[in-house]
Amino acid sequence: MKQKLRTFKTDYLTAIPFLTKKRLSLLVVVFAMCMIKSVAASRIYSEEVATSFIINHPDPNVIRWGKQTNHFTWQAGYIMFAMEKLWRMTNDSTYLNYVRRYVDQNVDAEGRVAAFNPRALDNFIPGYACLLLYELTGEKRYAIAAETIRRGFDEYPRNAHGIFYHSRSIQQLWVDGVFMGQIFLARYAKTMGHPEDFAEVVKQIQGLIHLCGRSDGLLYHGWAEKGKTGWAREKDNHSPEVWSEGLGWGAVLLADVFDYLPANQPGREQLMEALRNMCKGLKACQDSRTGLWSQVVDKPYDAGNWNETSGSAMFMYLLQTAINKGYISAADYQPVVDRAYQGVIRKAIRNSDGGYNLIDCSSIGIKGSYKAYISQPREISTYAAFGSFIIGTGIVEHGFRFHFPNTVYATDYTQGKLLRLDAGKVAWQHDAPLSNDLWYLPNGNVLFTIGDGVMELNQHGDTVFFYRSDCHVFACQRLPNGNTFVGECEKGRLLEVSPKGRIVRSVKILPKGMPDNDMAFMRNARRLPNGHYLVAHYRGEKVVEYNAKGRAVWSVDTPGRAHSVIRLDNGNTIVAIADANKNPRIEEYSQDGKLVWQLTNDDLPGRPLRFMSGMQYLEDKGLLLTNWQGHRAESMQPHMLLVNRNKRIVCTLPPTEGVRTISNVAVADYEIKK
Repeated sequence: MKQKLRTFKTDYLTAIPFLTKKRLSLLVVVFAMCMIKSVAASRIYSEEVATSFIINHPDPNVIRWGKQTNHFTWQAGYIMFAMEKLWRMTNDSTYLNYVRRYVDQNVDAEGRVAAFNPRALDNFIPGYACLLLYELTGEKRYAIAAETIRRGFDEYPRNAHGIFYHSRSIQQLWVDGVFMGQIFLARYAKTMGHPEDFAEVVKQIQGLIHLCGRSDGLLYHGWAEKGKTGWAREKDNHSPEVWSEGLGWGAVLLADVFDYLPANQPGREQLMEALRNMCKGLKACQDSRTGLWSQVVDKPYDAGNWNETSGSAMFMYLLQTAINKGYISAADYQPVVDRAYQGVIRKAIRNSDGGYNLIDCSSIGIKGSYKAYISQPREISTYAAFGSFIIGTGIVEHGFRFHFPNTVYATDYTQGKLLRLDAGKVAWQHDAPLSNDLWYLPNGNVLFTIGDGVMELNQHGDTVFFYRSDCHVFACQRLPNGNTFVGECEKGRLLEVSPKGRIVRSVKILPKGMPDNDMAFMRNARRLPNGHYLVAHYRGEKVVEYNAKGRAVWSVDTPGRAHSVIRLDNGNTIVAIADANKNPRIEEYSQDGKLVWQLTNDDLPGRPLRFMSGMQYLEDKGLLLTNWQGHRAESMQPHMLLVNRNKRIVCTLPPTEGVRTISNVAVADYEIKK
């Protein structure tokens, strides 16, 4: 019985090859402008706006406030935060290289960060990008830079509640300062292995909620300990209104902090409750006319109030993230996000050079009245608005509603393991040397090759079928009659084996010009419903269909070495081609041998394909591809990619703890066609 692909709710991250820094040139700018035009038809606003921003700010050190000279502060830090998000969403190294350029211009070879000044929380968030570079490269200098920034908290001033002041000169609590400091500290604690810092992160966010929180889940803009500021209310010392972008910083912090906090961290549940309360409060005050939120968030219909872009995009990011991760109900909140998206993209206006301006933005300090907030000029293209627009539209546009299934079985060729991945993490493993093929069976068992044989395990891990060969075996398949198809490589034999392990049928194949007794004679092979066999001849660089007597009846040449094959219901054949000609790819051939569809690195941002090994066809979703990475040095490319017919990456499995090189995949509870 065919079942639809089940989805799991978790944060998934994407990864691509890590490229060395390249100086921007006129050629790059011209290319980037072409990129904007090429994607205009599909209107992927997050990418268009991000590319426009990079073109207009080729040197990321120019990202700073007005006449301010310090570029190692929140404006650049938040843009790098957004560019990392977009890189993970798209696999496009353009965004990652931009982040690296910024970090490398500010962190020297010894890890010194001359521009860092711990006088304000705003200056901590660039450290978030330093941590990214350390995670990707392992270079010590990035770790040293992150440690330097972390030490900035050691003697940082606090209020009577133990909550950090916004700066040494502004002894107040601002929502944005908590975001700038704690999103860095949370990632630092996880990446650098300092779990004791998680308690500080929780304390700071709880303090923000206690001092600035409201019963409807929203947050006031700020709180002044002494109350003598000109804007603080006398009875409780907080600001008089809920400002859009101010609340947005808290929204993004709550959206992401759970990626870092341990599941058993004290206070985690209270923060999750705060997230849900904020989502509920945002839903209640969304402007029904536009789908956006207003400058003063909780008063969308009051006189003079207006829709503000940056905060609206931040709220959209929180809501979609919370839906994706299962924190809130999609049924209740997805319509809220969809309305918001339609409103936010209308704030992106093309300018005369083909780039974008963002209108109706507001980056201001705390004000003392409703009138003061709504009377602020509607700014154009603030840095905060660009970062917020990119993450808000990006999470909606880049397939975050479609994740890998809850349970995926995969063969790790290098480790010699059969893995079960639950929510993208290794949950179980079993020895499987040189394994290249596997199936998830309708009864819940797993059938897989083990280098020189085939094994079947039941759900308890017991062996219920076993066949041992005296040569390499890289292909297996459970047949409708209960027997098992086995492809013996060096012998060139296609076998049918009974449940008791007895060979009941044997077909010898020996294509002209391809000697047997060769470990590269064939890889993946399939018994077709018509009794024929479809075989990927690896060294021979072709796919051949043989009849029941072993005679070739159809073939296509596949330079680069064919590794896996799928025969579709319409008679077409899909081939995964490795890397022998430095062009790993997927090709689809019609019944008359014509190439009708192809997927190469030229089609995908970041050129993520290394060695196309295994694949599974997921009806209505696309091809789930395994990207084996064993012939060259380890990379930051994804182990698996789900790519649709329009050649868009729906989701990926990034470099993952416990995984080395994935050679094939089987999705549990989905009709298998491979």
